[in-house]
Amino acid sequence: MTQQTNTSPVTKDDVRRLAVGRGSSLNLNRILAPLNGNRRSEQILPFSSMLADWFSGEITLFHALPSTHPARGARPGQVHYPDAPHDRGTALAAAYLEEVVSRLGPHGVKSRWGIATGDAASMITSRSATSSFGLVAVATTTRSRPFRYLSPGLLENIWRTTAVPLLIVNPMHGSLNGTQPHAPETFIVPCTRGIEDPALPVASAIAGASRSSIKIVLSKSVATGDTEDQIINFFADDWIDVEIVPGEKNMIGQVRELQSENPGSWSIVGSRMRSGLHRLIFGSTADMLTREAVGPIVVVPDPGVMRQRKRSAQEATRNMATSL
Repeated sequence: MTQQTNTSPVTKDDVRRLAVGRGSSLNLNRILAPLNGNRRSEQILPFSSMLADWFSGEITLFHALPSTHPARGARPGQVHYPDAPHDRGTALAAAYLEEVVSRLGPHGVKSRWGIATGDAASMITSRSATSSFGLVAVATTTRSRPFRYLSPGLLENIWRTTAVPLLIVNPMHGSLNGTQPHAPETFIVPCTRGIEDPALPVASAIAGASRSSIKIVLSKSVATGDTEDQIINFFADDWIDVEIVPGEKNMIGQVRELQSENPGSWSIVGSRMRSGLHRLIFGSTADMLTREAVGPIVVVPDPGVMRQRKRSAQEATRNMATSL
């Protein structure tokens, strides 16, 4: 176990200010939080509010209305107004989101809302990629590998298209029900690619902005003296306290145990964002953590994946605009 503690003359306020700047450059101060009106979806709000507070940012509450066919509900001999159901849905969604905004305001949380019509995952991906959001925050239950392949849910559809990191909370987890969650003091980062791991810059910004420490669970496949030194120097340059824990064979179980030992802790993990049959067969550390973690998890896509998906989302948005 290797540990590095901030011993520089830089104050905690300085460390936070610099971290907020790094986070803002990653757009972590702009958070998109999809809500469907269900109480479980709202369990993301305490965690997205923490991020907004740490980075002096803002949450955009987002609701997607389903598309309706013009002939849906029409009967022979009757005049059908296809916009009427949509208008009612928009009014109800707007009233709901306004109510949520009014609840967040007294806690000092800046928020606004938006509504779109179309497939929820497509609308979320498009809005996050084209409006410079840095993170999509969602509370959703995860599905087993076979079930999600045959019947993908919202998380699976966002997973295969998102161009930004995801903050995922499982609303079914017992610790998230009943009591207000506490801000984390530790962020746990499973590291399988050494200094090239895409989770490291995000972890540094979030830990610094929240005045927290980091535990790196370093995979045996990359655990060398040079790698440990590189990681320690990376966080030392940002004045972040970091501890490197040697990874065990069952890294997922090890992360769960560390989360239990550090109540309220979050996990931050990089991912190649595999999807479909490839993800079903091979899985990944991020995939397994998403299903088994006992607390919030931030999934950070590889930079190449984010660039490619952002281009795809922007092209799809342009094509949609030209077809109208």
